[in-house]
Amino acid sequence: MSHPEAGASTDPSSAQTQGWLAAGFSLRRGILNLFSLLAFLIVGLSLSSSWFQPPPQTQLDLFQTHLALQASRTLDDPRYQDLARALLGQDIFQLALNRYQQTAENYAERLKRLKRLAQPVPTAVTEALTGTDTAAPEPTEPSPVDPVLLASMQDLQTELDALWLRSGLLHAYQENLEEAERQWQQLLDPERPVELESSQKAVARVLQGLWGTPRRILPDAEVQIRNHLDGWFEAVALQRLYRLQQRSDSLNALNQQQEKLALSALFRLAVVAGIPTLGALLGLLLLVGWVSWSLWHKQPLLGPAWDPPWPGIGVQAVLTGWFLGFILLNSVVPQLYGIILGLQSRQLSPWHQAVALFLTYNSGALLGAGLLYRLLHRYPASPRVLQVRLFGSWLLWGVCGYLVALPLVVLAAALSQLLLPQAGGGNPILPLLLDSQGWGARLVFFAVVSLCAPIFEEVLFRGFWLAALSRYLPMWGAVLVSALTFALAHLNLSDLLPLTMLGIVLGVIYSHSRNLLAPMLLHSLWNTGSLVTLLVLGGAR
Repeated sequence: MSHPEAGASTDPSSAQTQGWLAAGFSLRRGILNLFSLLAFLIVGLSLSSSWFQPPPQTQLDLFQTHLALQASRTLDDPRYQDLARALLGQDIFQLALNRYQQTAENYAERLKRLKRLAQPVPTAVTEALTGTDTAAPEPTEPSPVDPVLLASMQDLQTELDALWLRSGLLHAYQENLEEAERQWQQLLDPERPVELESSQKAVARVLQGLWGTPRRILPDAEVQIRNHLDGWFEAVALQRLYRLQQRSDSLNALNQQQEKLALSALFRLAVVAGIPTLGALLGLLLLVGWVSWSLWHKQPLLGPAWDPPWPGIGVQAVLTGWFLGFILLNSVVPQLYGIILGLQSRQLSPWHQAVALFLTYNSGALLGAGLLYRLLHRYPASPRVLQVRLFGSWLLWGVCGYLVALPLVVLAAALSQLLLPQAGGGNPILPLLLDSQGWGARLVFFAVVSLCAPIFEEVLFRGFWLAALSRYLPMWGAVLVSALTFALAHLNLSDLLPLTMLGIVLGVIYSHSRNLLAPMLLHSLWNTGSLVTLLVLGGAR
């Protein structure tokens, strides 16, 4: 006769209850897995759609090229010749022309891809797929183009027209009038669809008249030039106009203004190119010295692993819930903000766009903080996890980590640009910041980029996710996976390699400092440096 083991329950209702609990747990895990799969699907779709978007580096390169053109006057000034030649090179105009033409070719190729996507399915394909005979179809209205796709095509066509205008001016400046005419004529193509008509056609006609044979000065020439051109390009067109009109006073005033702007542009180029270069060289020395010291003294390159008590399903729930919630809030919050103001999203001023970004990001951060608090309340971690200490060496780790990140991320960005020269999308904050003019909007952007993002993202990706991964992976694997997750969360291809490299440096710094203030400082310095660079380059317009 057998006896039940001590402590075993013989109550059938208890076994049934345990079965229900197990089934409920399995159901919750299944639902969570479905939501996680949805999150992966959104990431994949976002990365694939970013293939059609220009990377922000392209726009920044054009701003820097424009800045170099403005500074080109200093090449003839003996006081600044040496610095100007070092920063601008020997043939700034040919370099600028090559960059504008290459960018225009890539934009034109992307526009072709978008046009192919907007085309209706051919009849033969429809017959093959449906098995229907459409030999004598009734005439129907053409299918409307998807509004989002049409808006992307219109924006891309506008940018392409601006590139053709400027490429033509560069050719005209170098007396290649035939090629200049060809560039401007592309804006006047009579076969262009009505929905892609250019608002810059008028200035193309003005430029054709100023450099054509015979010369023609249209009545609104100066207005069109000032409305559609800026910086060096505006000055070149106005100089041509004033010479033909024999307005010597206006020409002299313009030249004096351009000389002052040239000095300002040269200073900005020195700031943009000089300070990061010096920082990268110092960072490279620090990196080599630290690695050599660690190997010589047989010290590990990574700190020890953490031992958080969080179960895997809890970690998965926090990351999945935050990501899907952030995607939802990113769609809902700006819409609600626009409804409150009574404006459409395209009507929001840079100030309102900055406020909408601030509200959107921080509502997502509050959601993530709430999910983290719920998990930490159920599974309290040791004091070593998610640690913040005001005293210690975190300041040194953060500053040195920033310097070391400079050459590494620059190399990763160069590789990314080699693989994706004119595609891959980018951070949506960058064009908003470049379009902002008042300091109010810029301060709001600064609050998001340099304060809110470093605090929340370091708590989530380093303090929480990296620590959780270190339970299941070797430390190098945990750092790599957390860095890749950090990069993927930004949802664009062009930033994938640079942000992964930055995430690796952040993870290494946190593994040694054991203080979240160190990666927060590094992250803040990085974002602030990028923001300052954008403001300096944006001032060239």
